[in-house]
Amino acid sequence: MLLSDKLSKIQALIERASSEGERQAALLAKERILSRQTQLPMEYKVTLKSIWQKTLFVALCKKYGFRTYRYHRQKFTTTMVHISPAVMDELLWPEYLKHSEMLQELIQDILDSMLAKIEKGEDEVVLPGELGVAHEFAGTQQYAPFCSC
Repeated sequence: MLLSDKLSKIQALIERASSEGERQAALLAKERILSRQTQLPMEYKVTLKSIWQKTLFVALCKKYGFRTYRYHRQKFTTTMVHISPAVMDELLWPEYLKHSEMLQELIQDILDSMLAKIEKGEDEVVLPGELGVAHEFAGTQQYAPFCSC
């Protein structure tokens, strides 16, 4: 049985424990399995594409009791975690990939729904001709329309 299977079953026991004693026993079993890892822990630098993905990864680390951190001057989408390679390869990263895919699908569904409401079925029009001079609009700036009142 894989480490991820064992830990997922123990996590399910923790979540649906009917008494505090059952919950404590499952927590102790989880700690024993995690402490038995023969490989020495390593420091992993995990750089993700968006703050959403980083938040998901940090939440999964917290779920299994791993502390994440960042060094000074690291980007907000970067996080560090100190764990054994077996835990990273067999448990944390596969679970992150599964949940990340679900998150991406959810975000895409929401975006498609919003765009359908905004566009009402109209596609972007491509005009033939030369590229002219256009004023750029940076999404982070405040938009103030020009008015010569």
